[in-house]
Amino acid sequence: MKLFSIASTILIGYLVNIVNAKSVELNADNVNDIISSGTWLIEHFSPYCIHCRNFAPDWKRLSEDLDNLAEESNFHFGTIDCSTQGDLCEEHDIMGYPTVQLWENGEKIEQYKGANKYDPLTEYIKQRIASTSDAKLEQEVVDEEDEEIVPPQIEEAEEEDEEEEEEEEEEQEKDEQDDKYVEQDGEDEKNIDSGVLPNPGGISVNLDGEQMKEIALNNVPWFVKFYAPWCPHCKNLAPTWSEMASELRGQVNVGEVNCDALPAVCEAYEIRGFPTLKIFGQDGEPVQYTSDRSLVSLVKFANAHSGPSVKELDINELDQYLSVKDVALIYLHKTKENEIPELVQKIAGQFTSTIPFYATQDEQSFKRFNLAPSDLPAILIAKDDAYRIYPSHDFENNKANREALINWIEKEQYPLISKLGPSNQQSILQGNAPVVINIVNAKDTVSQSKFRNIANVWSKSLKSDQIKIIFAEMDRAMWKDYVRNKFNVQHDETAKIVILDAPNYTYFAKDVNNEPLSIDKPEGLYIGLKNLQKLKGESTLLAHQKIGVSISRSVDWIFAHWIVSFLGFGILGSFVYRYLTFHNPKRISGGSGGVLPSFRPVDTYTHKD
Repeated sequence: MKLFSIASTILIGYLVNIVNAKSVELNADNVNDIISSGTWLIEHFSPYCIHCRNFAPDWKRLSEDLDNLAEESNFHFGTIDCSTQGDLCEEHDIMGYPTVQLWENGEKIEQYKGANKYDPLTEYIKQRIASTSDAKLEQEVVDEEDEEIVPPQIEEAEEEDEEEEEEEEEEQEKDEQDDKYVEQDGEDEKNIDSGVLPNPGGISVNLDGEQMKEIALNNVPWFVKFYAPWCPHCKNLAPTWSEMASELRGQVNVGEVNCDALPAVCEAYEIRGFPTLKIFGQDGEPVQYTSDRSLVSLVKFANAHSGPSVKELDINELDQYLSVKDVALIYLHKTKENEIPELVQKIAGQFTSTIPFYATQDEQSFKRFNLAPSDLPAILIAKDDAYRIYPSHDFENNKANREALINWIEKEQYPLISKLGPSNQQSILQGNAPVVINIVNAKDTVSQSKFRNIANVWSKSLKSDQIKIIFAEMDRAMWKDYVRNKFNVQHDETAKIVILDAPNYTYFAKDVNNEPLSIDKPEGLYIGLKNLQKLKGESTLLAHQKIGVSISRSVDWIFAHWIVSFLGFGILGSFVYRYLTFHNPKRISGGSGGVLPSFRPVDTYTHKD
């Protein structure tokens, strides 16, 4: 018993020390014991996530400044590293990083949906503590009232009065809700997640009838799937729909309606077959999607119908959007006098599926990017914890300005490491720049970290006159068919490096010494990138594709050099014609008296003549 008592004392002391820490590191072994009592704000992160690294100083400051809440309000801070605690993060339904959740007495209460910044989180915590204190106070009052002895007759009468009051309140709330829907008709109202970043979790939300009413009345885009659980086409679409929702995180809200459970809702929106896909929130009727159900097509459709091509945001909204986007273009302007120019709007439409365009006239955003009012209007691209400002301030919509801005965006649009997905695969895999591809398992964070270091070293050593190299990662599971067919890479757990030269339909898997490119031997990769012409390449094309490409290139060359081609074909035709008439003049000229002349030589002179 003594031994058990000592062990218990040590364990309790250990837990107390952990809980009193400013921010507790949680894992699968200790999380249930530690968060079983009190209120916990838990950050789920990955050390390889750019947004997590940006958020780290705010989280550290927050947990240090508010550590007094542990004693005063039993409110604590915790962190979970999802790169090592993947199963635990999956249990917590974590869809992206960083994700902050509120837990109370071991139960998840809600997911924080505001900006991952010090001030918004501080305000959120104060509100939660205040609401918890009010609830406790109300409960104490109720408990005290319950202790009073009330005669049974009076108690029954009071219960009847309370029931009548509750019914009246419910009817009044219903009337107010109906009035609200009428007032909202045709007006620009906020969505069901008022003031929150669209699709913050990157998931498809199960919608009910009331939510569908609100979506239909508002101008906030929602891409909705109407389905039936027994429908085979719906089952086939389900994984693609989930991937699409993840891809549209922070851009377009995604939802779904079970028509078996909600037949009246589906009837109201004239659903005649499954699955039916519609995007709501635009002016006028919802737009139905009728194209193929590939991931790329779905994402392009959602982006194309998700509202204005350039979103006007304040500083808090901008922070939210940037927290989930690796790269974004921002147009900064002072007043409505220099509102979003036509040039920027038109170019934004060309980059709908690859890079988001935002605009702001919030003075705080100017300070954030170290811009003075005299520097405006200005365009910049934010990526990799930094930003690059477009050198020109001339945004008149003419050909020269369009070409200059497009060329600059194409050069700057990629972050240090691009995650290949439906929104960027075409521009990267079919572009003009060489691409270093890390074919890796999504959970292999070690290889991903090494690859990032390689890209970082190359980026810092890059000279202005060198060819731009794109570094990208392919999820081996998602791209297994592509990498097998294009690069002859079989499905296993080992990270593989290839260099893709898309314009020449070639890839390189070995360095100048004919050794396989390896993430553990970056020197060979660096030398290879500087000497691509010395590498031995393999074709990414199949046999029939090679023939088609050869014909296409020949035709392109002929049209590009039509004068030379015309002369060449003329000379070649004359030789062919002379050859044929020399050997068979009758067939060519139609015998004697033919239209075409014969070049067969006249019989030579003889002594008989």
